[in-house]
Amino acid sequence: MSGYFEHKVAAVTGAASGLGLGITEELLKRGADAVFMGDFNEEGLKRESDRLNTQYPGKVFPVLTDVTKLEQVQKLISDAKEHSGNLDIVFNNAGTGLTLPTEKITFDMWKFIIDLNLMGVIHGTYTAIPIMREQGFGHIVNTGSIAGKIPVPYQAVYAATKSAVISMTESLQYELENEGLNFSVFCPANVRTAIFGGITPPADSVSVEDAVEYIFSEIEKGSLVIVFPESARSADYLYREKRDEFDKLMKQLADERRENYRTKGTYC
Repeated sequence: MSGYFEHKVAAVTGAASGLGLGITEELLKRGADAVFMGDFNEEGLKRESDRLNTQYPGKVFPVLTDVTKLEQVQKLISDAKEHSGNLDIVFNNAGTGLTLPTEKITFDMWKFIIDLNLMGVIHGTYTAIPIMREQGFGHIVNTGSIAGKIPVPYQAVYAATKSAVISMTESLQYELENEGLNFSVFCPANVRTAIFGGITPPADSVSVEDAVEYIFSEIEKGSLVIVFPESARSADYLYREKRDEFDKLMKQLADERRENYRTKGTYC
């Protein structure tokens, strides 16, 4: 560990469960001075922040946050900044998945996923940027997905939002790095979180603990785009370098999911 996260003030969205909770815990383990936990689940937020405050007294600050509401994200980030006068790290993590046949997708679903997965990240990013530009430093970490880097059948809506998050993050790094700002976007495949609902996670899925350890090690290195696990990096390589092989795999996946929806009503 490099000590990169020591004495930092951070804000994390989607912090009451899954990767967001894992990120919060890892920040505290690595010596952050204060972590502001944002989540829309009031019960879960209270439970987890109370638990963490027993381990790290005075370092955990829950802020009820629906990331689709700009004013709520602004409060989370301003509270973090006001704590000690600076804002070091923002993790725009809140989001959800969607895997459905095209004929089941409605315009309301499009709006919901865009508001949560994309606008939620935009709200956090563009609220934090002016603060970080004024202070001359800061790191914004956004949650993407391997589905934002490669085309995945039955995930067009989800992939569209994650692709936008990745492109935005990369663009901002080149634009603002000369002002002392850093950006990262991590792009996982399958991580064992509540995003799977009642569906058993795939065999190649990784634990939250393993995912967070890898994310943090790459952030410390200054990585811009963080892809994991190895299966995701392999798929990304095939997409870029061996498109015929990639196309064959995706067509097989489309056939499998099509048949699963026909026989089971779900994609796996």
